[in-house]
Amino acid sequence: MTLTLTLLTEPPARVHAAPLAPERLRALNASAVGAVPLRCGGETVAVGDLFGISGAGTEEERLVLAGDLRRFDWVGAGMSRGEIEVRGGVGAWAGAEMSGGLLRIHGAAGARLGAAYPGARVGMSGGEIAVTGDVGEDAGAGMRRGLVAVGGRTGAGAGLRMLAGTVIALGGIGPEAGLGNKRGSLVSARPLEPLPGYAFATRFHPPALRMQLCRVRELGLAVDEALLHGTWSRWSGDRTELTRGELLVFDGENGSR
Repeated sequence: MTLTLTLLTEPPARVHAAPLAPERLRALNASAVGAVPLRCGGETVAVGDLFGISGAGTEEERLVLAGDLRRFDWVGAGMSRGEIEVRGGVGAWAGAEMSGGLLRIHGAAGARLGAAYPGARVGMSGGEIAVTGDVGEDAGAGMRRGLVAVGGRTGAGAGLRMLAGTVIALGGIGPEAGLGNKRGSLVSARPLEPLPGYAFATRFHPPALRMQLCRVRELGLAVDEALLHGTWSRWSGDRTELTRGELLVFDGENGSR
């Protein structure tokens, strides 16, 4: 049985929601889940003070969070397995430093999605994140492995100091993307202005990207057929690093720029 937490009341301050992960709630009954403490501003509240609880933690390791969670930060942070489905928007640091599993967000997400913790260099190192709406700045910062798929647009600074992995934004990637990128892939389905550290390399039909876009579609995002069969421009960078990273920008169904 899936564990479902339905938000009943808006918290009085921002909530550190990292404890709400399938692996941390595994095998807990409803009463034990309700007693799990969450930091809320300078105080502590119990899960049961904010959420209605149905189901229980099981071997399935699947958690559903329902409601407007924009005041909840660190949702799915550090998770290594299982699945979280969020039926509503979330705050900052969602999926930060996750190493495995799947985080699906049916709504928008705040800053630093899948990113490194403050002062750390390595962010997300595995797993998948799918967001139907827009996300804030610095998505995928410090990312080492994994997939971040965004149905909307990213804020500024996506892929900051990215080591590897892939960020795909169907609504476009914001400015200043890929600064310090070593080997990561940033994929924008809308035009963007690359940073000066990137140089145009080629225009082509990337077969690996098509496979990734098919996976993004499986994760529930609307991927236009033109993106699967059209032409993409590849920009290599960042020249301040290894110049092995890339920006892939959709050119159009007929390859026009």
